[in-house]
Amino acid sequence: MKTLAFFLDTFKEGSAAQQVLDRLLFGWPEKGSIASAPWDHIRVPQQALNPAMEKRLQASSKLQLSKDAKEATQGIDAWIIAPGRPESWKTHLAEDWYECLSNSPARGWVIGIPPLSWCQGKASISPSFQAGTPMPYTWRLPEVDIPWQCPLSEIVLLVRGAYPEAETHGIDALLGLTSHRQGGESGIQHIRLLRGDAVWKGAREGLFSWDLFKAAVSRTHSKQGDATVDGRTQDIVGLGMVPDLARDTRAWIIQHVDGLQSVLLTVDGILQDETFAAQSKDGRLYSAQIYQPPKPNDHRYSRLTTAITQYLEHDKSTMPPERHLLWGELLECMDSMMSEDILSQEWDRARMPFGVNRSPWSPEGIASKP
Repeated sequence: MKTLAFFLDTFKEGSAAQQVLDRLLFGWPEKGSIASAPWDHIRVPQQALNPAMEKRLQASSKLQLSKDAKEATQGIDAWIIAPGRPESWKTHLAEDWYECLSNSPARGWVIGIPPLSWCQGKASISPSFQAGTPMPYTWRLPEVDIPWQCPLSEIVLLVRGAYPEAETHGIDALLGLTSHRQGGESGIQHIRLLRGDAVWKGAREGLFSWDLFKAAVSRTHSKQGDATVDGRTQDIVGLGMVPDLARDTRAWIIQHVDGLQSVLLTVDGILQDETFAAQSKDGRLYSAQIYQPPKPNDHRYSRLTTAITQYLEHDKSTMPPERHLLWGELLECMDSMMSEDILSQEWDRARMPFGVNRSPWSPEGIASKP
């Protein structure tokens, strides 16, 4: 009898914890059929559930409730940590829960940002774990990926949302797109932040590629502006409407050691999609929409659940610990820049390069081989 321990701090509808746990208990769509979790028991902390949630989840024979961390981790075959609040990518567990997981021999997955101590050298968790949001795994429209070991010159990724949630899943998607480029991740030299009107001034001055921005916008099916009023087809970029539509725009311009420039740009008020466009050093363009299915079903979590089970059951690893560390360190740097109103930052930490890593995305929604 195989057991999965599912850890969460609270349990709210619409959260990553609710979306993934429902799929593990009741199944999820995959390749035209309904997939089921490969564990006989899904063990959940009882204190995280309110009576109504507990009653609903007990419709599955797989559910087991645990009273404390020691009981939850005893004899488990795998574990998952998930944030229980909507739009959150951090889980706040008590120290004894983290300690029990650190001593567990089972593989695990952190949905969202893992504790950075788990990613650092001798302090890293043993034997292994993966971490991520649904962004690197969800559908793409069209099914476009940056080719294996492609020599990239620039990539522009458009995301929506408030800080820091948009940046958290945006960096996760960005590293999923760039880390299998030629030479792998070389590390970061410099980060620049543009806000509000400075974003569009920076575009006019050539601080990032306007052509790539236009290519990324072309992959949306939810342009804002007059199209939301009367459905007209409208070139919001060509007509110069973008700056007037934009709300709380932030552009993070990231310079990598190998010369790649990555731009993470929020597009609230402009689009209602996440899209990207990338250019190789020989001038080829690649662009797609990173599809975000409608709520409440939010089927991007179906793709994520497939990736999680593939890793926990078959050790189909897609990302090294150094990748998780770079993700977390980048967000820490962004936090300091936002809170202290710093607009330009040399990378003052270890650059954390890591080798060429296969893309976490594939048309089937699971890790693909190079």
